[in-house]
Amino acid sequence: MANKQRTSVYVDYRILDLIAGAGVGDEALLSEWNAVRSIWERYKHEALSLVTSVDEMELDFVIQMNRGGLCVTDTFQITDNIDNFEHWEGADHSDAEHWRAIVELYDQLDIISGHDDLVGEHTHPHFYEKVARVLKEGPRGDGSRSVAFDEEAAILRDCAAALHDVYDMQLWADLKHIQYGLNWKILQSVLPKYSRSATLNGEDAALNKNLLGLLNRLVNIGKKSCPRLPMQDRHIDFVLDIVRKKYCQENIDRSISHIAHSLRNGIDYYLTTDTELAERFAARKQNLQLALGTSIHLEVLCPTELRKRLKTA
Repeated sequence: MANKQRTSVYVDYRILDLIAGAGVGDEALLSEWNAVRSIWERYKHEALSLVTSVDEMELDFVIQMNRGGLCVTDTFQITDNIDNFEHWEGADHSDAEHWRAIVELYDQLDIISGHDDLVGEHTHPHFYEKVARVLKEGPRGDGSRSVAFDEEAAILRDCAAALHDVYDMQLWADLKHIQYGLNWKILQSVLPKYSRSATLNGEDAALNKNLLGLLNRLVNIGKKSCPRLPMQDRHIDFVLDIVRKKYCQENIDRSISHIAHSLRNGIDYYLTTDTELAERFAARKQNLQLALGTSIHLEVLCPTELRKRLKTA
């Protein structure tokens, strides 16, 4: 539970990602970057409490680092996972250093609830679902994400069908090691078919790193569920469905999970750089109170707004 003698502020991976950066590439985030670093300094001087949920943050680590091509297999040994990733000649060492900085920041946070407080047959069943129902209701967008998902799935499906070209039975039976080099070799061979540059640098870098991360997961699950290659089409679809459901969660879903923990633990502020999310929470706060049957004092704020509040407190 957060220290109620001080203002409590909940942070997630994206806030730590912002703090860990030496600067920001997006000019629109510069003021938020300055503000969040000021908030961190206040925390170091014990002027407020920065908290997070261990289970939700660990899932953030898995999903977000996966988007950079890193396969986190043990959240208790994330730095070891990063070290293993860097042994691969194609690893982006600047990404690795940034990840280490995020882990170091995470280790300094105060820890509150875990995932078990929100789902299943626990003390507060369906709490997350109630929060999600209120905050997610409304238009779902223009469908561009679905188009991108369709191409992503097609690329991964082609990669899965080609696994037997590079994996022998001994390597396929190895459940301990991530074969970054082999997985990238397969992805490299498939990308040109979709008019993508087969590189981890330049314009397609982020997209290709994300695809590599998803392919790493597909291979890991495939090894455990399919002892011999090649995988049949039906099994490829089965594994791909698991990968997409777990590792392709939308940012709004992750934010709602963190907000739910903030609500359950009486946190004062949830910090975000998503102004739309902050506005949505404020506009639907009354509906959320009705859905949960309780008053809510939590506010969802951007770092610049929170810094203003703290200065006038």
